[in-house]
This record gives sequence, C-alpha cells and structure tokens, in this order.
Amino acid sequence: MTDNDLSRIPLEWAPIYPMQRKDVVFDIFKHHVSYKDGLPPYAQARIIDLMVNRLIKTRRYPALWISVEAPGDWFRYEIKRLIKYKIPMTVQPARKTSVLEREFYQSIRPTYLREGDVPVLAPRFDPVEYGIKESALHVLQVLARLKTAYRPEIASLAGFSESHVRNLLKQLQAENLIERRKIGKYEGYAIRTKGLSLAQRSWNIPKGVHFTKYRGEFRYAGERHRRVSRRWRAWLEAAYPTVEIWECWTEVPLFDGIPDALAWGYKDKCEILFWLEVDSGHSSEKVMRRNYSRRFQNAYRHAKRLGIPIVFCIMGLPWVVQFFPLCIPYLYPNMALIGQDWRAFGKLPIIEFGTWMSGIEDRKKYPTEKPLPFDPSQYPPKPKKEKKGIPAKPKSTKPKYSKGFDDADRWYRSRSEGEE
Repeated sequence: MTDNDLSRIPLEWAPIYPMQRKDVVFDIFKHHVSYKDGLPPYAQARIIDLMVNRLIKTRRYPALWISVEAPGDWFRYEIKRLIKYKIPMTVQPARKTSVLEREFYQSIRPTYLREGDVPVLAPRFDPVEYGIKESALHVLQVLARLKTAYRPEIASLAGFSESHVRNLLKQLQAENLIERRKIGKYEGYAIRTKGLSLAQRSWNIPKGVHFTKYRGEFRYAGERHRRVSRRWRAWLEAAYPTVEIWECWTEVPLFDGIPDALAWGYKDKCEILFWLEVDSGHSSEKVMRRNYSRRFQNAYRHAKRLGIPIVFCIMGLPWVVQFFPLCIPYLYPNMALIGQDWRAFGKLPIIEFGTWMSGIEDRKKYPTEKPLPFDPSQYPPKPKKEKKGIPAKPKSTKPKYSKGFDDADRWYRSRSEGEE
C-alpha cells in the first residue's frame, strides 16, 4: 500500500512537536465520532479499527486521537472498551481541543519527517456539500442500518415525530436515496444503493472498506418482534415523559449480550440504560430460564463495571411476562426489572431499582366511577333462549380394522420369545 492510499482516510493530522523541531513529530491523527450518527458504539469501534489498519500500513509510528461528541460518558467509555489498541490511542470528549503525550495508552515513538511525509488526507463529510439537511441525513443513517422499515419505526429510532419523518422521507425519496417497498403485509421504505453510499460516506468510512457486517442489526427476528424492538424509544418517551432519551439502537452487541433494543438517556441527574428483551412465547420455560438468567447477568456486569443503572424490561405475551421473574435468581440494587404486554404501547410500570414491577394488571378494565344516566332496573335483562338438546351421534356399527403392523410385531415377538 502506498502513501496515496492515505488520501482515502477522512482524518485530521494533529502532530505534536516534542523537540521544538519541525522535522521530529509525534505522528498523531484525529478522528471525530458523534452519537447522532445512528451507529451504536460497537459499530463506531469497528470503523476506528479499520482506520487503524490503514494507518499501520501507511505510516511508520502513527497514533490516533478519537474525539467523541456525546452528552454523557457512557458512549465514550463503550468506544474506549471496544476498540483494539494496535497503536497508541486516546479517547477524549469533543470539548477537548488538545491532547498530551501522556494521555495515550501507549508511548508514542517520534517520527523523523522527510520531504513528502506530510500526509494528504481525505476531507471529513460535510452535509452542506451534498445538499442534505442534518435531519434528513439522520433518517437516512437510521434506514441504512435497518435496510427496510415502516415509518413509525424510523420515527422512533430517529427521535422525530411521525409527521416530520413523513416529510423527510418524501424528500429522500425525491432524491432517489430511498424507495417505497412492500414489507410483509404493508408498505414501508427501503434504502437504495445511492442512499447507502451516502450514509457510509457520512460515517467517514474509508473507501474500499467492507462495513456491511458491522452496520446492520445482528439477529433476524419476526415482524412483530422487530416492530416492538424498533419502537422502544417512542414507547419509553410516551411512558416516562420526565426521562430524556438521547439515542436508541436495536440489536446492539453489548458486553457478552445482544439486547433486542437499547436506549441511552438521562434520569434524575444520572445517565441510564434501558435494556429491552422481546419474547414471542415460542420457547419453553426451560429455555427461557437459561437465556434470561444469562442476559440478566450480562446486564448486571455492565452496570457494575461502569456504575450506571440499567432498567431491564421484558415484553411479550402476558404469560411470558408473568413467568419472567422465575428466570431471575437475584435482584440487584442498581437494576430495575419491569415487564409489560407487548400490545400496550406507551404503557410501562413505575421504575423501582432492586424490585420487579409488572404492568400486566394495568390492562384490566375496571368499572367506571361515573353514575349511569338512567336507572338500569327499568330495563330487565333479556330472557335466555332455551338450548335445544342436540341428540348424540349414534355409534358407528362398522367393524374397525387395524393395519396389522403393531399386532403382527407383537405376535411374532411373543412367538419367538416362547420358542427360545
């Protein structure tokens, strides 16, 4: 690989001159990451790994400075945990405008610059140059990860209202970036090759890099299962108006588990994660015990390591929610367990850490407290119709015949045993 391949990487060169000489530098490159890009930390970490591989092949002693734009610390800590440290690297918040050598995880070896060693890098993506609004770009990035989706699903994950998303989808469709497509029984939206190319360019992925296996959702799920997972953010915002949701992703690799949906937000002056598991009820109770006890332990380890509270939610049929507490052997003070019928959109029980709260009872219909505008005693009940007795069908008098195989095997077996 030649130095010309470095021009495909959209990075910034930010050298440090340790000896106050122009020919001796710490060869540092800067990469910008934003939580608004529609990618979870795992996918962002894979982009960084791909860039590191390019730097190793093109520069002698490179180092990488990762600048993360995020309102809290969890997103940055996850990227820091998931990247592979093949070269000296540091992960810093976007508000920091400079770094020091001691902030890197490994010591940086100085590079002696010669003529022509100053790198020529690709420019970072700018939405203005491509004539696309940031809101429309965010919808396109969400759809690039989902491939195909319905409008309510896109609106939920993008964090916009459905009416606003409707207008944005029309704009993207007019630019031939997406198209209408039938998904199952109903019509939805699918991203086209042109739109996918633009989304990958907005993520500052180096040209010629295969990113498909890191971009999308990691597991296949049924339509109902997928629809509930993708509307997790809208569900939370409807159920908890005081909780601020910053971002939400579906099927995200997190520690050793992959939640069906993961929302990251802010509650009571603290960052919080909402871990969702959707169960269609097709598994046996034995399988459910094994799966959910393991996933719950993964969530607990993640909460303990980062010191961040997690709300673990199970959604499915009523019997699944009622059985779920039997799958969890212990309750922890930094985790709240909630369950809800997957038909009750926008309704969730109150959050109490260290306890299990179910919202199944909330779906019962209670009698109204308002008095009726008439006297019900004036209207006697209708007389019940007499049930006419249905005569039983007479038993068949036809002789029953067996195929003979079972009887024959039994007969030959008994005969052979007797003869021996």
